[in-house]
Formats: sequence, structure tokens, C-alpha cells
Amino acid sequence: MLLLILALTWGSSFILMHRGLVDGQDKPVFTPAQVAALRLSMAGLVLLPISIGAIRKVKREDWKWIAVVGIVGSGIPAFLFTNAQSHLQSGITGILNSLTPLFTLVVGFFLFNKKFVGAQVLGVVLGFVGAALLIATKHMDGENDWPYALLVVLATLSYGISVNIIPSRLIHMNSLHISALSLLFTSIPCGIYVAYSGALQVPAHNPAGWASLGYIAILACMGTAVATILYFRLAKDTGALFASSVAYLMPLVAVGWGVADGERITMKHLGCAAIILAGVYLVNSRKKPAG
Repeated sequence: MLLLILALTWGSSFILMHRGLVDGQDKPVFTPAQVAALRLSMAGLVLLPISIGAIRKVKREDWKWIAVVGIVGSGIPAFLFTNAQSHLQSGITGILNSLTPLFTLVVGFFLFNKKFVGAQVLGVVLGFVGAALLIATKHMDGENDWPYALLVVLATLSYGISVNIIPSRLIHMNSLHISALSLLFTSIPCGIYVAYSGALQVPAHNPAGWASLGYIAILACMGTAVATILYFRLAKDTGALFASSVAYLMPLVAVGWGVADGERITMKHLGCAAIILAGVYLVNSRKKPAG
């Protein structure tokens, strides 16, 4: 049930980012950096009461891991995704986000001494082939936006690092405290940026400003604060790989919202998505590694 709720919440975040960036006529409202900074600062503010109460309960050796989770798991991806979303369709971004379980496995192998089985190796290869085809398909369609697709790939790598840290280094901590404190690390500098970037003046000068700010607020509360808590809870209770399998369902939600918003999703895109998800399926193989 948590996995389903998380998929619906995170799968909707791509269209919310899009609506924070542009109005109904696709005219710019907030810049990508402003959307990311607003998202993180609002999320940190929502969880501030929890952060204040949790600070005294954290062991000194845990702070470095909390900081890494906040910066790598929330801060960096937020800015990468909004920059990518300024050029990519929500559905395409959601499909590429499916690479998260693949990077979770690869990072776990190289940095956390996790083991592969043969089917998982094949899954990693298959998933990356699907992503490469998807990026190449968009480029061959005459759209010069493949560098922005690579930003999404880099964001999923960041997620793969972060989600491995939770069960490996912070398993003893309350998932709510991890969420609140990790977001606190990113929300403070982002709040300062919001104050000096002119983001607070946008609603006063742009008729669509309040509507876009509302979408960003929903994104911050649900797509960041609530979703981060759910994700970390899943990672602690079930392991990094199962938690990252939310990527099975997120593309369906993201593509659905994209189609409803008038985006053009072709059979080539869906075919590439099928290849990636086939790789994710193999990566989530439940067979125990040999030896």
C-alpha cells in the first residue's frame, strides 16, 4: 500500500514541476532553479517542527550520512529534474526515472558490498539499453534535448546512492527524523536563494504566478515531504531494492498525466519504457546470489 501511494505521489510530481515552470499556454513563470528551491524550502518548512525535535536525538556520527542523504537524495535531484523538465515532456521524464532501481543495484554493488545474480546483470544492461534508445529516439525525432535527458539519468544515480545509505548506515534511525533532518540541510540554503532570486515577487508581476506557486506547494508537501518519508520508511523496512521498485508504477502515472495534459507519447517511447521496465523486473530478481 505504501508503494502504491508513493507511486501515485511521485508519479504526479513531474506534471506538477511542469505546471510550476509554465502557465496554461506554456509561457515561463518560474525558472527551473526557483521551482527547485521553492520546492525544497517549502518541504523543509513543513517538516521543521519534526526537525527541531529530532536534532537532539541524532548521534554525532550520523550527521554526515544525513547530510549526504539530504544533498544527494533531495537537493541535487530537485535541481536536475526541474532543469530537465523545462525541455522534456513529463511522461518522458517519468519513464527515465525508472532507472532508479538499476542504479540502486549498481551503487549497492560498488559501494556497499551488495551482490549481483546473473539475471540482475542482464537487467542492468537491458535497462540502460532501453534508456539509451529512448534518448536516441528523441534525438532522431529532431529534438535537441538529449542533454536534458542525461540530467534525469544523473538524478536517478543520486537516488541510487541515497537509498542505499538508509538501510546501510541509518537503519537505527526513525524514518521521519531522517526525512526531516535531511531536508533541513537543503531547505536552508534554498530558502536563502528564494529570498534573493526574485521568486517571491513573481506572483505580483505574473498573473499565473499564484497558480504556479500553488502547484509548487503541492509538489513540496506531497512530492517531497510526504513522499520522502514514505520512501525512507520503505527502504528501512524492505531494503533499498524493493523501495526503488516504485519505478515500476511511476511511469504509468507520469505518462497518464502527460497524455491528459496534451503531451505526445508515441509507441517508440512506450517500447523503450517496456525495455527499461523489463530490466527493472530482472534487477528485482529474488534469487539469492551464488556464494
